[in-house]
Formats: sequence, C-alpha cells, structure tokens
Amino acid sequence: MKQKTYEFTDNFTWVKGNNTFTFGTHNEFYDITYGFVNSWNGRVAYGSVNDFLNNKPSRVRTNFNYTDNTRDYIWNNPPAAFKINLYSLYAQDEIRVGKLKLTPGIRVDLADLPNKQPLSPKTTSAPVDPNYGTTYTYTLPKDIKNDFLGQLQVSPRLGFNYDVMGNQRFIIRGGTGIFTGRIPFAWLGYAYYNNGVTYGAYDQKSSTPYAAGTDPIKDALSSNIGEANFVKNQNKDIKDANGATQVDLVDNKFKMPQAWRSSLAFDYTLPAGWKFTLEGIYTKVIYDLKFQQINYVDNPTYYVYDTKHQQPIYSGAKINTAYTNAYLLSNTKEGNRYSITAQVAKAFDFGLTVNAAYTYGQSKDITNGIRNSMESNWQLNQALSPNNPGLAYSNFDTRHRIVSTANYRLDWNNAKKYITTLSLYFSAASGVPYSYGLINTTYDGTGQSQSLVYIPKTEDLGKFFADQTMATAFDNYVNGDKYLKTRRGDFTERNGGRTPWNTTMDFRLAQDFNLTVGKNVHTITFTYDIVNLTNLLNSNWGKVYFSPNTFNSMASTGLKVTAPATAGAYPTYTWANPGKPYSVDFFGSRYQMQAGLRYTF
Repeated sequence: MKQKTYEFTDNFTWVKGNNTFTFGTHNEFYDITYGFVNSWNGRVAYGSVNDFLNNKPSRVRTNFNYTDNTRDYIWNNPPAAFKINLYSLYAQDEIRVGKLKLTPGIRVDLADLPNKQPLSPKTTSAPVDPNYGTTYTYTLPKDIKNDFLGQLQVSPRLGFNYDVMGNQRFIIRGGTGIFTGRIPFAWLGYAYYNNGVTYGAYDQKSSTPYAAGTDPIKDALSSNIGEANFVKNQNKDIKDANGATQVDLVDNKFKMPQAWRSSLAFDYTLPAGWKFTLEGIYTKVIYDLKFQQINYVDNPTYYVYDTKHQQPIYSGAKINTAYTNAYLLSNTKEGNRYSITAQVAKAFDFGLTVNAAYTYGQSKDITNGIRNSMESNWQLNQALSPNNPGLAYSNFDTRHRIVSTANYRLDWNNAKKYITTLSLYFSAASGVPYSYGLINTTYDGTGQSQSLVYIPKTEDLGKFFADQTMATAFDNYVNGDKYLKTRRGDFTERNGGRTPWNTTMDFRLAQDFNLTVGKNVHTITFTYDIVNLTNLLNSNWGKVYFSPNTFNSMASTGLKVTAPATAGAYPTYTWANPGKPYSVDFFGSRYQMQAGLRYTF
C-alpha cells in the first residue's frame, strides 16, 4: 500500500466578553494505491496432515487479473488506485457564567470518494436479489449504485464544568455529543479489484478431500508442478470475464462510523488533600460496521435441538450464479459500551504521592472490524447467523480493571542537588474475552470459517455421540470449564469465555544528580527498572494470559460436527481434548531488568 496524505487545518479564536469563540476547518486528502491481491499465489487448504501428505486438498482459492495475471502487469497496473477526501468544519463557544462554564459546539464532516470502484455489469443487468426473507434482514435497494459516502454528517456537542463551591474543591463536569470516525481505507481497496471486471476469484471447496480422478483440479494438484504453477494453469481455464467471480460491495448510503457519547463526573477534594473522582461514560452506536455474504439463498433449516431457531443451516445455493461470493460492507445501529470509574489520589507533604482507580465496563458490538478485508471480517466473526449477527461482548470488553501508582520523592538535605524517586505501578485486569466453538470448520452451509456450537445437556449426549466413552470424556471436560458448563442446552457465545486475570507490578528507581555549571543546571539521571516485579517475587505470579488472534480469539471446544444424513436427525459429534483455550505470553510473563543513564543540559 502506497499512500500520500495532505492535511490542512486552520483555527480562528475570538474572545468577546464571557465568550471564547473558535471557528476552524480540518481537511485530509489521501492518494492511495493498494496493490495487495488476496491469494494471488494460490491458497490451498487441507483438512488434516494426512490429506496434505496425500495431496488431497479440501479447498483451493485464488484471485487473478482478467487482462494479464503476471506480476509485472499487476505491479505496473495496481488494482486499486483511488482518492479519499475528508472535509470538516467546526465551531465552538466557551461561555463562562459565574461558577459555570458551558462549551457548546458543532462539527460537520464530509467523506468523499471521487473515483469510486467500477461495477460489474452483473450488478446492474443481473443484480443480486435483495429479497432474502427475514433471516438475513437485508434491505438493500435493488441495484448497487455506488451511492455511498459523500454525505454530510453533523455532530453537535455540549460540555460543561461547574465549580460548585467556587474554590475548585467540588467540580461537576460532563457532556454529551456525537462523534464521527472513519474506516480502514484498505477495505475499499478490495472493492476495487473484487468488482467482477478487473479481477476474478476462484473458490473451489468440498466437504470431502479431492482425490485423483474425481475432480477437475485433482490432476494439477497431484502432479509435481507446484501450487503457484497450478494457479497459473488454472487461470488459463477460468480466466473468463463471463465466469463466476467474487465481488466486494459497499452498501448504498453507507456512512462513516458515528456514535453518541455522554459523560458525567464528580471531583471532590477534602481539606486534607484527598481527591475523589467518580466518572461514568456511555456510548451508543449511531452507525457502525456490518459485514455480510449476500449471495446465499435464504432457505434455512434448523437442527432438531435448535427449538429457538438461533442457528440457520443453509443449503449453500447461490442467489445469483454469476458470483461465487458477494461480500457487502454496510452499517448497523446496534452496539453500545459504558464504563464507571472510581478514583482516589493524595499527595503527602513528605514526598509520597498515591493514586488508585477501579473501572467497571462493558462493551457490545456485532463485529470488531479488525481484519484487513470484508471477507475476513465476515468469515472470522463468530455468530450463529453470520449475516445477522446479534450483539455480543466485544473483543475490547474491559469488565474489571484496577490501576494503582505510588511515587516517593526524596530531596536529600532539601538542596535540590541529589533527588531520589521510587515508583511502583500496579495493574490487575479481568481476563480478555474469547469465543468457544469450531475453528476453521463450518457445518451451517455458509462457508464461514468459525462456528459457534451447541453444548448438549448431559442426558442428551447419547443423541450426539455414537461413542459413549467419548461422550463421558466430553461431559467431564464441560463440567471442568466454568463457562461451558453454563451453556448446556444452548449455544456458545461470541466472546463468552475469559482468560484468568492479568496482574502485574513494575518498579522504577531514578537518581538525579543536579550539577551547576556556570549559570545552568546540568542533570545526570540514573534509572533502574524492574518490569513485572510480581514474577520476580514469585515465579507463579505475573503471568500474562491472552487469546491468540489467529482466528479472531477463537478457542476450540475439540468438537467435530458431522451433519445428519436425514432431515430431523441429530448431527454426530466426535471430540478430542483441545487443551487450554488461551495462551501464556512467556516473554511478557518473565521479570525483566534494565538500567539507563541520561544527561540533561
């Protein structure tokens, strides 16, 4: 990705009486060339090590340029060259009336994409049918018209600060307003080359491994030409602008993310110097992100145990056979987060300063939007109904966090010549969230890479497991997991599990030597740090737990699900113990020491 960015900002401030007016503009101009082509060298997946050793792939994917798929041509003709212009105007007034300060303001943002991506004739002459029924809840107008962005987004705001007693001892402060963000512009790059005109996509998959003599791709894979040459040879056969391909689309009227945020805080300081703060923040989504695969016929069935119809099972039939996959970026109005923080601080006369804070928060969304493409954001977003994901805990859900600092400053002989500073930093946070389910496998007919899974009740295990010994082992595994045992008779949830708490403490010693040289003071500072002092005190303390993001913080339940042969029957479960659902950062979990020397003049 090559990017040139130009910014222009200008502010004008005018003071008149009790008012301080600010008028301004901030503008960003992006010239982007995005040259990444997903799976250009081919992407071959195998269901097991044995399948790999026997050259029996379960899925083969590639993207290719219709005109010329050579590296030199793509290098000289990058698939996505586009401009994005972000304009903003804002006005604010700071009004002081006695003990009260009011700050009303308004901001207007405009995101403009002058050269939108070309659209395939298939999206106009044979548009994707929007009539998906009630499961997809998809209401896009009949044609994709590239009618997105380019709309004014208005963000009014109001802040206040009230000095109740007039001496800064008791402050009430807060505000409410709308805030507009942005998306990663790389997502738009995919919409340029996955447009059905410039590039084609090949996605061949099967529920059983391909074997020689049973599938058109088998000969190329079973020979010794290699995967890259396989893709090259395959392109000769499928490089047809009239053939099925993948498209990435942007919803009509798509807007930049926008949220309404409000806060209220109380600061109170006692005569003895103790300061107490209580602050709450609430954020409600106005426009957030949603990713869908909109080319599946909305003909769901449900397994017999799914009495609430939470997990639709699709046939895999395509609405429009002109496409393989059709991914759509659109907006959702679902999502919220809040936090409450209590804090106490005190500075003592003898040089000690202490601070402690506790935060409780929750954050819910329908997707975290952290992947680099529309396809990945959809495939790796765990949901029972992938095109209509419900609210769930965010990957960034905070829940509990405790932070405390203590600093002691000693000025030897009060001469400001030799100063010693000792610091401690303590942090304890509830575990990071992760999802329990099936990794890199799906049984709902959509091709999504992650599947949440139904956890049977103990009395129903015989309906799912053919092997009673395996059923008993799985039952014991579920009983030993504090989250899974709460999901019996129901599905796992996105980010329902949590790692253990992460608790660490750091230490710093800083020694200043202040030397007078002429009329100036020169300072030599020696520092000594112990990172993760907790682990130094006890080898079992200070461990840092995390959930790997390879599969979007997905942890395996160890289950493999095989669809039933007849309608109305139960799927078949097999199980192998997957081990712990989270990992330990071995480097971050070790204490580290470092010394430093700084000269200031």
